[in-house]
Amino acid sequence: MLDPEIAQRILALTTVYWETQIKNPGFMELATGKEIGQEIAPYVDRQTTKLIADNFPTARQHSPGGKIMSRSMGDIWVFSNGIYNPINVKAGEAGKNGQPNMVSLKKLLRALLLHQLDSYYLLIVKMVLKGDIRPVVYLVDILDQLDYVTYDSGPGQIMLKERQFYQTIEDKVKTIQLDPGGTGIFTTPTLPLDDKIAKLFEMLKDADRRLLANRNRVRADIEEMEATYSAGRENPMNQSALNLKPD
Repeated sequence: MLDPEIAQRILALTTVYWETQIKNPGFMELATGKEIGQEIAPYVDRQTTKLIADNFPTARQHSPGGKIMSRSMGDIWVFSNGIYNPINVKAGEAGKNGQPNMVSLKKLLRALLLHQLDSYYLLIVKMVLKGDIRPVVYLVDILDQLDYVTYDSGPGQIMLKERQFYQTIEDKVKTIQLDPGGTGIFTTPTLPLDDKIAKLFEMLKDADRRLLANRNRVRADIEEMEATYSAGRENPMNQSALNLKPD
């Protein structure tokens, strides 16, 4: 896990950096387009990752061939408490909620069970672009926030339920007053690591059960259609259910 002092420094640097950048005309021009979230997110992701890499001992995952992995578990890995800790940078406009992908559940479970890591951090940079224009920065170990994630065995990704997460996160976090200004928000551990792993494993099993049940329902529907089709081969074509309309 990240040492609290390292966590505070990450929050301070990120908050102060974006408090300055958000006032630049170039950034505001980027932030006033039609697709604000899509414009801001990749830029803030890149700049925040670079900021962390320039100010902390960090590493990146490499493929066996030596190239930096484009689908690493972390955008950047920060060295603290004797190990590199994965940090996934997420950015966007405050108030715009969805279910963004975070990490493969199976990949995360394997890394935890192999003692390769003991946390999985999100560094979230949300931009408030109405009224008091400012950044809001969160640093959370998602293993402490499993009530606010969902998982689908199809895509295989853990997804953050943003609306529920942001509605309740302020009540569960510690707010640090930063120097020279601003606030950074990080969550403190709430469960032993074994309990977190158990919750992830139950999430995996439940999603697999739902996936199997859904596949069985779909197959049963198609089998019923096939039986109807075989019993009425002479039936004429019928496109009424397609809701087609002439141009």
